[in-house]
Formats: sequence, C-alpha cells, structure tokens
Amino acid sequence: MSKNKEFNVWFDHLPDDAKNKFKSSLNKAFNYEPKVAIFGKTGVGKSSLTNALFGKDACPVHDVEACTRDPKEVFMKLNGDSKGIKLLDVPGIGENNARDKEYFRLYSEILKEADMVLWVLKGDDRTFSSDEDFYKTCMKPYIERGKPFVVAVNQVDKIEPFREWNLNECKPGPTQEGNIAKKLIYVAKQFGDLPVSKVIDVSANERYNLNNLILKLVEDLPANKKFITIDNMDKIIQENEEVKKEKSNAFITVVNEVIDTLPIPDVAKNVAKKVVEKVSDFVSSAWDTFKSWF
Repeated sequence: MSKNKEFNVWFDHLPDDAKNKFKSSLNKAFNYEPKVAIFGKTGVGKSSLTNALFGKDACPVHDVEACTRDPKEVFMKLNGDSKGIKLLDVPGIGENNARDKEYFRLYSEILKEADMVLWVLKGDDRTFSSDEDFYKTCMKPYIERGKPFVVAVNQVDKIEPFREWNLNECKPGPTQEGNIAKKLIYVAKQFGDLPVSKVIDVSANERYNLNNLILKLVEDLPANKKFITIDNMDKIIQENEEVKKEKSNAFITVVNEVIDTLPIPDVAKNVAKKVVEKVSDFVSSAWDTFKSWF
C-alpha cells in the first residue's frame, strides 16, 4: 500500500468530528499570506532579486506618490498558483532628503504589516551610510520584536576581480570569493550589531546562492509560515535539496501538530504520525489534497 493511500485509509476511518477538525485546523494553519518587504536603494536590483526568488514578474513601485498609500495596499499579490504571497518593492532610499523622509514614514508603517524583511545592497557599492541610517532608526524596533531580517548583498559577481567569476559553475573564483567574504563582514560591521550570518551574498542575474538566502529568511518563522513562504518560491529554488528538506520538515511539523489536537485515541494519532514522518514523497501530493479541502 502506498504511503498516501495508507494515510487516506487512516483519515477515512476517523469519526466525522475528527475529520472536520482535521480539515478546519489545516485550513487555519495554512490560510496565511506571507508578506515579504524588500527594501534598498535605487539600483541595487530589488526587482530582479524579487523575480529570481519568486519566479514571477513583480510590479515595482517607482514613484514617491506610493508613500501616500495605505501599507496594506502597497503589498502586491502576484499572479499564478500562489495562495497569496505578497511582495513589496518600494522606491529606494538615498535619492534625496525630502523623499527619504517620506519613505521613512512609509517604511515604518509597512514594517508593522511585514512578516519578514529583506534589505538589498549592491555588492560593489563602497558606502552604505543611508542604509545604515534606516537600519538603526527604522529597522531595529522591528528586529527587536523578533521578526526575521536578512541583508542580501546582490550582484556579487561584479565584485573584483569580476573576471574570475566562473560562468560554467556559476560561482566566484578563489580571490573573488575571499573578497566577497570580506564584503559580508564589512557590511555587518557597518550595520553595527548585525550578525554576519544575517548577511547573504547573492547574484539575482546569475541565480547564485538564492537557496541559502531563502533558508536564512525563513529560518525563524513558525512552521506553517515557513512552509507557505517556501511553497511560493521559484520552482528551481524549491528543487534544491536543503530547501526541499526544510519545506518537508515544516509541513510534517504542522500536520503532526494538527493531529495532536484531534479528539481520537493516542494510538490513532501515532499511526498517522508514523505514516507522515516516514514518507519522502508525501508532501507535494498531500498538499494538493489538503488544498482541495480549503
């Protein structure tokens, strides 16, 4: 008997009240629209990174008039099979002081709505003074509330010596790799108390290190939010073994937590958990089944 059929048999034998609770609890757990705020100065590649991560064309907000919008309206729902991933690519800072004041007010409101924040820098930039100002005055309260915050150093393929970049393997050469590591340390120091582990080197155009960026971004999310966020990522990223494992573990955690709440004997709960936890191919087909219930 296949593992999915084994689970279906278990579910079919549940009392009606347990079946209804199982469905409603899963619906509640997965009925979540993650809001990813993507910030950074103009020209750092926010849109290209957004598109690389989520495999869809995100519509960036360019004009300062966006600052008059309700933050809930600024978050954009992308097209496709997404259950509701919402992205934000607001105008970049550092254009002029007047606009920065407008952006600061917008950012502060948006951070109240965001589940996680990705701050994008450009790899070959030498100064991050405006980024530092916004981090210290705007981001710190957000981080202190325990919400995920990651800095993506984009376009690292342009860091010297850029001719060392290995086009075939899509990775930096030895000297370039060393300079990238130094850049990450420098960025962390510039931001003050930001751990180096929260600074990730990427290249949207080269699709370099995107899986590690995603893993770091979702690291501290609850299991249900972690699963849904990864499930909305670009399919290529989801095929990465580490990302796939993280998604699978998050899904299994949520399902087992729901099983624990059911009004059935412990022995029946344990049967279901054993089926769920030992199945490697359960997640995608089970998720399709569960979505049909919602």
